[in-house]
Amino acid sequence: MWFLGKKKEEKKDLKSQKTQENKTTEDPSSLRQYVRINRDIAIISPEIPGYKSVIRDISLGGCKIVIPKPIPKGSIIKIGLELETLNKPLELSAEIIWIREMESNRKYEAGLKFIYSNPEQQQQIEKYLLFILETQSNWYKNMEG
Repeated sequence: MWFLGKKKEEKKDLKSQKTQENKTTEDPSSLRQYVRINRDIAIISPEIPGYKSVIRDISLGGCKIVIPKPIPKGSIIKIGLELETLNKPLELSAEIIWIREMESNRKYEAGLKFIYSNPEQQQQIEKYLLFILETQSNWYKNMEG
């Protein structure tokens, strides 16, 4: 688990870097303090118009989703994440931190901050992120020969 120890050091640097960036930028997608992984993941929630949507990227702190209609900023919603590492959706709550209309297709992007009610939820997302990083790393190794 050298990876986790190294990332903790990098997180401190990234956090201070993000603090500086936040003072100079209005881009809501740059507000995360964790490294994001671009990955399409199904997300379900009765509060999401159409009940199901897609996560465009995910981090330990939250995710970005695409939805057909806006959800008010500050709303707390119950979500289920369909992670490849689990047999059933991981259920937790999330807060809508930001929302913006996408110019290209009349849909909306929303930034969600995960609200963990127990440490297991965070551990499951961390395991999933490590799984994705490991499988992407192995894919690149296989491409090299």
